[in-house]
Amino acid sequence: MLKPSPHVVLTKSQDAAVLLDKRSGSYYRLNPLAVAVYEGLAAGTSQEAVVEELQARFPDARERIAGDVARLIASLRSARLLADA
Repeated sequence: MLKPSPHVVLTKSQDAAVLLDKRSGSYYRLNPLAVAVYEGLAAGTSQEAVVEELQARFPDARERIAGDVARLIASLRSARLLADA
């Protein structure tokens, strides 16, 4: 299970979302799908359940979603924005 790192803050506005790494001062812009993944993980939802939820919401992209989510999570972990729970 993954969770947001304690030094990371998600800020959303009407048309954008960013993650702020308070340790480094770096910002990471997220698209709406990335926000859904991040918020799902933050709520304690497993990666597999997040993928299933997104596949149900976006059936036309069903084949791509698992890979896209895995790549996003790998990037967020590499940047230390997500950690093991």
